[in-house]
Amino acid sequence: MAEIAFIAPYEDLAHIARQVSVELGQDLTIHVARVQEGASLACELAKNGCQVIVSRGVTAWLIQQAVDLPVVDVPIGGYDILRAYYQAKQFGGPIGIADVPDVIQGLESLETILGETFLKYTLKNQHDDIRQGILALKEAGAEVIIGKIAMAREARNFGLNSVIITSGKEAVYQALKEAQRVLQVRHQEKRRSEQLKAILDFAYDGIIALDEEGRITVFNPVAEKLSGWRAEDAIGRPVTEVIPAAQCHILLKTGKPELGELLDIGNSRVVANRVPIIVDGRTVGVVTTFQNISSLQSLEHKVRRRLAGRGHVAKYTFADILGESPALKEAVRLAREYAAVQSTVLIHGETGSGKEMFAHAIHLAGPRRDGPFVAVNCAALPENLLESELFGYAEGAFTGARKGGKPGLFELAHEGTIFLDEIGEMSPRLQARVLRVLEEGEIMRLGDDRIIPVNVRVIAATHRNLAQMVREQAFREDLYFRINVLNLEIPPLRERGADVLLLAEHFLQEFCRQLKRPAGSLTPEAAGELLRYRWPGNIRELRNCMERLALRCQDTTVSAADVRQALGLAAAPEIGLSGEGPPGEGPGEKLAGQVNILERGLIMRVLAETGGNKAEAARRLGVSRTTLWRKLKGEDKGA
Repeated sequence: MAEIAFIAPYEDLAHIARQVSVELGQDLTIHVARVQEGASLACELAKNGCQVIVSRGVTAWLIQQAVDLPVVDVPIGGYDILRAYYQAKQFGGPIGIADVPDVIQGLESLETILGETFLKYTLKNQHDDIRQGILALKEAGAEVIIGKIAMAREARNFGLNSVIITSGKEAVYQALKEAQRVLQVRHQEKRRSEQLKAILDFAYDGIIALDEEGRITVFNPVAEKLSGWRAEDAIGRPVTEVIPAAQCHILLKTGKPELGELLDIGNSRVVANRVPIIVDGRTVGVVTTFQNISSLQSLEHKVRRRLAGRGHVAKYTFADILGESPALKEAVRLAREYAAVQSTVLIHGETGSGKEMFAHAIHLAGPRRDGPFVAVNCAALPENLLESELFGYAEGAFTGARKGGKPGLFELAHEGTIFLDEIGEMSPRLQARVLRVLEEGEIMRLGDDRIIPVNVRVIAATHRNLAQMVREQAFREDLYFRINVLNLEIPPLRERGADVLLLAEHFLQEFCRQLKRPAGSLTPEAAGELLRYRWPGNIRELRNCMERLALRCQDTTVSAADVRQALGLAAAPEIGLSGEGPPGEGPGEKLAGQVNILERGLIMRVLAETGGNKAEAARRLGVSRTTLWRKLKGEDKGA
């Protein structure tokens, strides 16, 4: 069945339609039927899938009243009237015409060209009292009537001559082109409607839309479930009757969106987002979406269990790496460069120096930041357990294997990063398996024969000298060169100078906040103890020391004795009172030197907090920018 139907009131018009449809290559159903017969035929065509109907005159008008389809009226053009005029002139006498306003108004130009005035009668529509119009024209002196079929027939009933205005090829061509355009628009609207229906029906959110009077126009299945109303009952009603608590209608007055509102709808607690629909500066409706809080909580818990609960998200960024020493800044600079690419990184550093924090930061600053971050300590697990953790296992691979098997950490890190901490402790057999993953990008679970492709970035870390281990044949040479693409050296804490004080104060304040105690501060003597200590456990040891101090110290001031006790050192005279120190350095000079160190550490911390903004740092410290600059350069000897 063609989607466009042409219902012609007379056979000649149908013949022209056939010619034009062939020229246009248009699939067209053509029928001959007039007035009520044409309207009845149109109803049948609509039931059988017709989308657009083309007709003419009164027949077209009746079809419009009968079907809920677009109807294209074949227009009466100037050529059509001109042909009828020359035929009517053969009968002589004044010429009259009765038709709708569009046709009557178009006669003025033709009258000017012909130099003749028509007797005219304007009908309000195609179904207006045609008989009254013909009678009026006869009384005005018309002897010949030109018009459509209905007008010509009525003229003959009054004994007048008549000529039917027929539509020519140009008018039919114009009508069929318009029908094609209407059909295309109808298809587009139908596609949009189906897309919108699919979105509304399968969305996880409840969706309600209002018109400018506050009546519901959209009510999707989730909204039905939440509210207990059926869509057919809710649509068309004021929202205040259906869901009074939603308060959607208020936006019709305010025009301001309201997001994240907590509401009770039916027996459910929901989060609602209400947004006005604004056209040309005027609010013409409101769209409200609802999400069930219990569903959100369940989803959140599931994500946390799948990711954070298993440590598969990175937690630290470069902003979390504190310190101003040149060695640390160089390490951060290199790490930022490494983050921009996807090559393997090998991080060297002593235990507790912050290797894992750098791995987190590299992941979060790189192109895989949205993927998982999986960390595993290769020294913490025995060989067989580490192998099953890294590569997973198939069902029945060994006694106690989980039903259905288990994915390994390489699989879980797909499209993300895997951090292999203490890789130097891995056995040679596992080293060979890891090498294959790096070279081939695929793994095989224990007890399985199926190859699983993986796409992961590897960041490895060690505190051992892998090059020496290679020479001693304790580490595979091929794996060493495969992981040592980008090399990053993390400086030990003892080589970072005043960073010790910066980190100490940071950790001390952190633990004081956790314990809900007043913020502690270090005396110059305590600062000197911290700077002299070698910190074999690096940042981890410093953090533990500050936690002990926050717990033990009842006073807000931390003394040198407190520090020595927290570090487990033997008792020693207070620094600055013993007179011990470099030759020529008295107690007062030594104390001043330690104060300088503490002061510089404070300045560095404030600069880090302000992102290096010296003006803001000076403001926070209560000194001028010139004074701050001198202290940074070491020129202020009285400090």
